[in-house]
Amino acid sequence: MTTTASTATDALPISQRLRERTAQAHESAERAAFLERLLGGNLSIDAWAALLQQYGAVYEALEAATRRLRERRDLPGLVVEELDRVPSIESDLAALAPRVSTPLPGVLPETRSYADRIHDAAGDPARLLAHHYTRYLGDLSGGQAMRVMIDRAYGLPDDEARFFAFDAIDELVPFKRAYRTRLDELPFDEAAISRLLDEANESFAHNERIFTALERTFA
Repeated sequence: MTTTASTATDALPISQRLRERTAQAHESAERAAFLERLLGGNLSIDAWAALLQQYGAVYEALEAATRRLRERRDLPGLVVEELDRVPSIESDLAALAPRVSTPLPGVLPETRSYADRIHDAAGDPARLLAHHYTRYLGDLSGGQAMRVMIDRAYGLPDDEARFFAFDAIDELVPFKRAYRTRLDELPFDEAAISRLLDEANESFAHNERIFTALERTFA
């Protein structure tokens, strides 16, 4: 019985297996107290700027690694420049600076640990793709709703919300559909898929640890 269930799961597309295998970790991260307080308007704009600061370190690590993949022509159509977020984060932090009333915490140990995990995964396209998927597909999906909620709570004009804007992508829904199709077409064997799934759960766990650290910071 267990073997039959396992075989059926293995036959699913990679994108579906990712959604199903990470559902619990994804939900746990989304329910973090810091994120709920932030999106509910119960913190200050300083808390959003502090989260952006953490994202800056995470995306620096991720985009340094994906540049190397592009140079080697690995994962074509997936690790594309149109998704890069570092310049947008830097622009947002500069625009937000006049509104921030307390010193930002700097890059937290939990964030450095996440960046280190990405660096460690850089030599394995399957593991690195897990971080690529959790971050960028999240930004293209739930991240768009997050932008609306932060705007409603704190006011977020366009020049402070470049992180959420993917100007180089014409339409987000077809892009996400194409991303998942390319993901499903990857010639990964079961060992590589297993590493991808495990690493995606690690990625969500690292995000949750950052939220927990920020909850302590803004207690």
